[in-house]
Amino acid sequence: MVLIIPTLVIYQLVVNYAKDLMRINIEQSNEIYAESIAKRLSSELNDVVLQLQLIAGQTGNQRVDEQAMYQRAKQTVSKSVFIQSISFFDASKRLRFEAPFQTEGREIVYEYPKMEHVRWSYNYVVTELIRNHRGEQAVAVLIPVFFEDRRFRGALVAELSREYLSEMLKSISVTRGGFGYIVDRNGMVIASTDEAEWNKNYAEEPVVERVVKGEIGTGVMPHVGQVSVMTYYMMSHNWGLVVGVPESLAFVPVSKLSATLTGGFAVIFALMLCLVVLGMRHILNPIVRLTRFARHFHQSPSRAPFPEMLVESQDELGVLMRTITSMAVKIHEKEQFLRDVIEGIPYALITLDQQGRITHVNRNMAALIGAPADTWKGQPISVLPPFSFLQSLVGETEVSLEDENKQTRIIRAVASPFNGGVLAVLEDVSQVKLLEAHVRQSERLALMGQITSGIAHELKNPLAVLASTSELLKEEMADLAPAQMIQTLVTDIEEEIKRMSEIVSEFLAFVRMRHEEVGEVEMDRLMDRVLHLLRIKLNEANVRVIRSYEPFLPPAKGRQNKLLQVFLNLLLNSVEAMPNGGTITIQMKRDGPWLTVTIADSGIGISEQDLQWLFNPFFSTKERGNGLGLTIARDIVVEHGGDIQIESVVNQGTTVRCRFPIAIKEGAAT
Repeated sequence: MVLIIPTLVIYQLVVNYAKDLMRINIEQSNEIYAESIAKRLSSELNDVVLQLQLIAGQTGNQRVDEQAMYQRAKQTVSKSVFIQSISFFDASKRLRFEAPFQTEGREIVYEYPKMEHVRWSYNYVVTELIRNHRGEQAVAVLIPVFFEDRRFRGALVAELSREYLSEMLKSISVTRGGFGYIVDRNGMVIASTDEAEWNKNYAEEPVVERVVKGEIGTGVMPHVGQVSVMTYYMMSHNWGLVVGVPESLAFVPVSKLSATLTGGFAVIFALMLCLVVLGMRHILNPIVRLTRFARHFHQSPSRAPFPEMLVESQDELGVLMRTITSMAVKIHEKEQFLRDVIEGIPYALITLDQQGRITHVNRNMAALIGAPADTWKGQPISVLPPFSFLQSLVGETEVSLEDENKQTRIIRAVASPFNGGVLAVLEDVSQVKLLEAHVRQSERLALMGQITSGIAHELKNPLAVLASTSELLKEEMADLAPAQMIQTLVTDIEEEIKRMSEIVSEFLAFVRMRHEEVGEVEMDRLMDRVLHLLRIKLNEANVRVIRSYEPFLPPAKGRQNKLLQVFLNLLLNSVEAMPNGGTITIQMKRDGPWLTVTIADSGIGISEQDLQWLFNPFFSTKERGNGLGLTIARDIVVEHGGDIQIESVVNQGTTVRCRFPIAIKEGAAT
């Protein structure tokens, strides 16, 4: 065993040294390869420029002989493997000819890239990867063509063969599996040993970033998903050259040697390990089994392996094993009993240590928190702000908490010291409190019924006196020819006395559970009557009313005075919701078998939390309200076979929508 470590160190040094030698050799080969490619490509480009200059030779007159240039271009293309085509674009960007292709019968106007550059520079240019007039990706050499007086006539464009460039890269491949490619100054691949890389953008590759900056060098760096030994070279005309070999191929001989040595060392190590294991088996095996059993029993007592050999053994280890097993089983049974008790109680239970960290949470507490119990174990109670009061709680208290659905829940908590920390038991008493509130509300309603019955009986007599007095006043005033205003006021008094009498009767009917007959009610006239009764209050409150009634509305089925009470309550609520004045919009329309009445105000609105309690008796958002108006209105609408809905936005207003069944058949209203 002592000799293994030095041997492994020497082995690693030898392998690393072999890799370094291989890398240096590949880098030197890549440098020679790159320099050879650069020189050859520079020579080829210079030859292309020379041939274009010969094709563009001046004829001695004021007009370039295009036919002669075309014939020369055809000959040049046919002889050159590097030049793919030669085109001539005049100063107006028109294609005059393209060798070896025929262009007769079609006119092409195309602003060839870099044409303006040669026009003003009076010199040739080698392009980056561009798109030609045929829509193809290409690289080209452009030279200017001038008249004798140096006026710009056009440009000769020689498009280069990218296949030839790729074959040039392949022909000088130094190492099997190596790669090489040429990029322009934008990082676009012009030619490559792998044609699938043509037109790809390698601008973000580390090696290409160095090339386009004009750097020349060699190194090992990532490229296209694999680490490679690469040489990068900036050639003339802003073209960059990259050649390299992937490490996975470059170091194949070294890897084979390393695998052979590794296999040998593995065999030697395995043999030595077998000898050690066989030697220690009879000494350590019993102790190892006992330790494994203790560890597994601690993690999962019910699934711990039972070492039969040790139990059957009569030596000291066998006695120790039997004793430990008996104690562990008893501990597990007691622990499981306590766990079942804690998880079975119908209360939430949580324990904290001295530092306020959560040590245990039962499933009811986890449900109350809204997360699995294991999530919070070991966390400080401060991570649960609604329950942080438990750390200092002694005795019993009730708190209100808001759950994830924004619903208020009432929690009763009892805490006591426990093992230096706190043991708290919590119970959700929200439903209990709600039932208690309903009981109290029922008692109040019963009392209200008794009081209402008494008040109704007491009001009957003075209302009868008022009715007879009003009738007598009307008869007396008839002889005196009263003014129209007096007649209107007397009529209002009579109507209100009649309505008050009916309201008192309805109170009595409500207590006695009696119902009146249903008739036809013209809702638009009924609403106008309500607005007439409220005209003085509306003026005093600076409230403007907008009415929008659908024409030819059919009558609804119902009791007129009860429906008047509904609209009166709703309009009074709207007025009180606009202390500084505002607008009430009333709409009526027919919706199938229903008549829909919508009352919308621009008041202070109602919060979303209060909306759910609006129809509860004695609930009111006003300081002086008794909480019965909306309850009575809702009951009357439902009694008429309709429904009522309320929508509200705080500081924007409230909309009440009532639906009533119509009293005629479909299509009868005209």
